[in-house]
Amino acid sequence: MICRIYDVPGATLEQYDQVNEGLGSEKPDGVHAHIAGKTDRGIQVIEVWDSPEHIERYMEAGLAEALQDAEIPEPTITEFEVHNLDWLG
Repeated sequence: MICRIYDVPGATLEQYDQVNEGLGSEKPDGVHAHIAGKTDRGIQVIEVWDSPEHIERYMEAGLAEALQDAEIPEPTITEFEVHNLDWLG
């Protein structure tokens, strides 16, 4: 299981919402958590996935196109293996 943190300077919550509207509300296969919020520099998204392959499949299934359509800037990505995941809904 991996965690990815996307730091997206210059991005807005309006752009984030546009991406979500384009994707719909169905939970992608292999995702455990998705957290997003505004920062003083843009937005930050934190996700926990089963594997990088699950992320790639989701990107290919429409996320990449939705990000491009919303003109989301390139993020800085931090990735690490999850040691513990607790306290989710």
